[in-house]
Amino acid sequence: MKDLISVIMSTYNEKMEWLKASIESILNQTYSKIEFIIVLDNPDNTMIKRVVSDYANRDERIIVVENDKNIGLTNSLNKALEYCKGEYIARMDADDISDNNRLDKQLFYLEKHNYDLIGSKVRIIDESGNVIQKSSNHPVSNNIINSILKYDNCVPHPTWFVKRKVYTDLNGYRNLHTCEDYDFLLRCSPKYRIGNCNDVTLTYRLNSISISRSNALKQLLSAKYLQKNYKNIDLINQSEIDMYINKRTTLNTEENFDKAQLYFKEALVYKEKGEFFKMVLNLILALKVSKYSLVRCKNMLSTRTIRLVKGDSNYC
Repeated sequence: MKDLISVIMSTYNEKMEWLKASIESILNQTYSKIEFIIVLDNPDNTMIKRVVSDYANRDERIIVVENDKNIGLTNSLNKALEYCKGEYIARMDADDISDNNRLDKQLFYLEKHNYDLIGSKVRIIDESGNVIQKSSNHPVSNNIINSILKYDNCVPHPTWFVKRKVYTDLNGYRNLHTCEDYDFLLRCSPKYRIGNCNDVTLTYRLNSISISRSNALKQLLSAKYLQKNYKNIDLINQSEIDMYINKRTTLNTEENFDKAQLYFKEALVYKEKGEFFKMVLNLILALKVSKYSLVRCKNMLSTRTIRLVKGDSNYC
């Protein structure tokens, strides 16, 4: 008998066509024994509520959870976890698209390689659906991932496929404003085996609006603080992270880093097209606009070095 897989999603203000494509990508999975828990985190968005309710009326596998007020992604995901009955839990974002065989493929990969939590490679598209990158280059093996996690998050959160016992043991996500997934991985890695499926299973949507509104610099600095203190990860709290961030940010530095993020996005586009001069030019512009772009580049360099030293066969 097949195991039940719980899929959890939180919605807020996503475009209707994106949300519909995301929901349908789960409902049309080749692995059909699922429950789909969708949390409505913006009670004022009646359009999203109407769309989700319509899907729920047509498919009994959907469980709709409506928050009384906006409580944020972390708390919404923890709320969704309370409803999960499956042996496995898959993450899904409301603007991404899962391949129709994602759950089948990830379940097979997790069991075959005896992992407890896996992600996968992703293809990246822009807000218009144009492919920016056909396949990301995330590391696959537990050994390499554990080494890289000290420097960077290398398991894409929207692709997570996790044994339920892992979420239970770690008491879900901690209530951090950003990097709740990175914090979870750092707490998870000493106890459980983490991997990435060596296939693309999800289309990740990267859009300019989300970049400019995502508190990107705060995320970067939060991640840096977690990296510096990963040996005492269980003792870290949000107030410590806030103090660290506030000493290093102003409105101007955040705006400049948002601009740098857009240059990084353009560099990714040019890399995929093979236009390496333009790629390098955009990376230089990113470094020129924001000094914190150097932190991101250092993380990328550390990751690259680890994969080369450890002989990662999936690295190119």
